[in-house]
Amino acid sequence: MIEPFDPAIPSSDYLALARERHRAGTYTLNQELTWMLDDETYDCGLNKEHVAMLIDPLGWSAAVRKEKRRPRVYLHGRVNQKGNAEINFARGDLDVLYVEDFVTSYVNAAQTADSVPWRGIGELMWWKGYDLLVSDVIIRKSPIATALLYAHAVRLNDLGSYLAKHVTLVGATALSFTYQEGQLTSADFVPTMPHDQLQEVIKERRQRKAATLREAVERMARFNPEDPE
Repeated sequence: MIEPFDPAIPSSDYLALARERHRAGTYTLNQELTWMLDDETYDCGLNKEHVAMLIDPLGWSAAVRKEKRRPRVYLHGRVNQKGNAEINFARGDLDVLYVEDFVTSYVNAAQTADSVPWRGIGELMWWKGYDLLVSDVIIRKSPIATALLYAHAVRLNDLGSYLAKHVTLVGATALSFTYQEGQLTSADFVPTMPHDQLQEVIKERRQRKAATLREAVERMARFNPEDPE
């Protein structure tokens, strides 16, 4: 039987539990995942530098600073084609991004997958081998992998709580676990906000994006290269 997820347990404790179980040699873990245990500094893929950039007012738009408010952020989570999990504020399947709340150069770079070496600056967490980890939990029922998975879930919650103190966190993504007869059967990224509310956010963002595109087209139509500057 797999112990249920407890969000009150710190991620560091779950990581310590995974290492303890691994050292005991009683349980196994996919060899491609053992690097998480070998690296004592591993922090569940959190990129503190990218988080610091997001909450830095230097990257916020003039309108946000003038209105003395914080930029709006939606924290996306998804599993990419390589089976790695991406936690990003600028790129996501829901396409919820408040571009008007950030400096253009920053938000454009944040939407690029490789804006800096290795990862894009909009990516706040990256979980290498996420699909393998979930498979180790569900199929192989590895207690080591279970502790690792729970550690990542807690750290994702921590990130959302931290961001909420520095930006206006419109919504976020969390890991949801399903159990059957004492066994974990699924681990999925789910929105933390009600479905109807999320749909309203998505609708508003799409309307805003469409209006921005229309304005850009109208400006291009009015442009006359022969007009004096």
